[in-house]
Amino acid sequence: MQIAPLPKNEAARLTALKGLEILDTPEEAMFDEITKLASMICNVPISLVSLIDETRQWFKSHHGLKARETPRSLAFCSHAILGDEVFVIPNAKNDNRFKNNPLVNGDPNVIFYAGIPLALDDQIKLGTLCVIDNKPRELNEEQLQMLRLLGKQTVRLLQMRKDRDKLEIEKKSAERATAAKRDFIAAISHDIRNPLNSLLGMAEMIREQPIPEIVTSYVDHIHNAGEVILNLVNDTIELSRLEENVSVLQNEWFNLSQCLAVYHNFFNQETKRKKIEFHLKNEISDTVFLLSDRRKLEKIIWNLTTNAVKFTHDGNVSCHVYLETKADEHANLIIQIKDTGPGISPEIKDRLFQKYNEFVPEGCEISGSGLGLSIVKLSLDEMNGEVQVSSELGKGSTFQVKIPTVWKREESPLATKEDFKKNANLPTFTHRKKVLIADDNELNRKVLKNYLRALPFDITETSNGIETERILDRDQFDIAFLDIEMPGKHGTEIAKALSSEKTRPILFACTGLSMPEEKEQILASGFEYFMPKPYLKEELYAHLYEIAKKHP
Repeated sequence: MQIAPLPKNEAARLTALKGLEILDTPEEAMFDEITKLASMICNVPISLVSLIDETRQWFKSHHGLKARETPRSLAFCSHAILGDEVFVIPNAKNDNRFKNNPLVNGDPNVIFYAGIPLALDDQIKLGTLCVIDNKPRELNEEQLQMLRLLGKQTVRLLQMRKDRDKLEIEKKSAERATAAKRDFIAAISHDIRNPLNSLLGMAEMIREQPIPEIVTSYVDHIHNAGEVILNLVNDTIELSRLEENVSVLQNEWFNLSQCLAVYHNFFNQETKRKKIEFHLKNEISDTVFLLSDRRKLEKIIWNLTTNAVKFTHDGNVSCHVYLETKADEHANLIIQIKDTGPGISPEIKDRLFQKYNEFVPEGCEISGSGLGLSIVKLSLDEMNGEVQVSSELGKGSTFQVKIPTVWKREESPLATKEDFKKNANLPTFTHRKKVLIADDNELNRKVLKNYLRALPFDITETSNGIETERILDRDQFDIAFLDIEMPGKHGTEIAKALSSEKTRPILFACTGLSMPEEKEQILASGFEYFMPKPYLKEELYAHLYEIAKKHP
């Protein structure tokens, strides 16, 4: 048996590992689902997320193995972190490095081993995602590729976990200096959105593979966990802006029935999953348009319904929408959300709309960010609206919202993005398009290419700003997706340089920057479209659908 030498950057590696504050923490479902997926894909009984500290390998997840740690001197993973690729031992009994290892000759009888190093961006190897069998074997190329993808997702989960914990700590002191808080939230949003783009995109790519239904369910759990974190980030930004009074009402004419169609479809599926019923009663005609802040109104309805569905385990959730019209074009929009959940006690009801109030009724084990109802109340204050709550313990609750609005009737409702999603899966281009994807993150490029692969696009990739500018000077492209923060040259600099060109490509700004003022500055530099990370496929296709109509 041979003991693995220490990595050359051992001190920095240990500092990075301890900085994650993950050693000796309890099991977490998002890591356990990774190891279950790895075990099923590779058809092995054991899969581990193994982290190497000074004296041991400690398992954050240990599928198929009872032990939580083993000595570092015996660890196969200590050898695996010395390289960059998958470390494979087909038969440990025939390998001089391991054939006398107690882990080979005794429990758990490690005969076959394959481990992918978990490397941070600066190539610091924290440990491995590994799979183990008690008999000799090999992995095919598809299994190796899936192991690599799962390894990258594991690293992103580690980074997201740390970012999430930082966000939870910082929100408790959110009443400190307003400017500092805004800068912090913007930075955290950016740092989380980039790994989330890879996580959600890769989860979707794995889901498209020919894998068993149970594996798909594990991927769905990973995808849902990413969306929970994204919602927490979005809610934090929204609440911050409302509290600072920098949120501005953006009133526009829109068709509420079209919004409610998307809303009904989503919650109909959510309630079916929970085996409860969902009812929508919309008394507003399809031809009626409202003048209000559509985004805030949708947020209010969705947040109230999300809470109702979350806490209702039997019975139903219903939404009733109607207008109290007056003599002229003015009216009150009334929205009633009813549930048959556990109800709200009087003492809880008095502080229901306070921020970070994580209301968990008796018998429920679910909590959230504690921001949703705060956003509802502050948004209603901004819109001169009000909310009333009635509840009876054991029988359910009713939230009634009243918002003053202006209405008109249009016989031909305008087409929306939702219409596009219902009528077509993909935009139609009659001519092939030359497309440039410029992003220094390889996984971000893979996610975007996966979304575009079904379209008649000839795609060129680049990974830094200087090369991007050189390629755009040399070749003519129809569409260019530019990451904003590329090394060498900022995406906004490239867009400004192209503004005077007569035959310039249609520019998409791809970025983790998502604050409204950041969006305005980026679009002002010469971009036609703004695409925040993580990318939403439907939003991307809606933009391309618009382009296809103008430039088929």
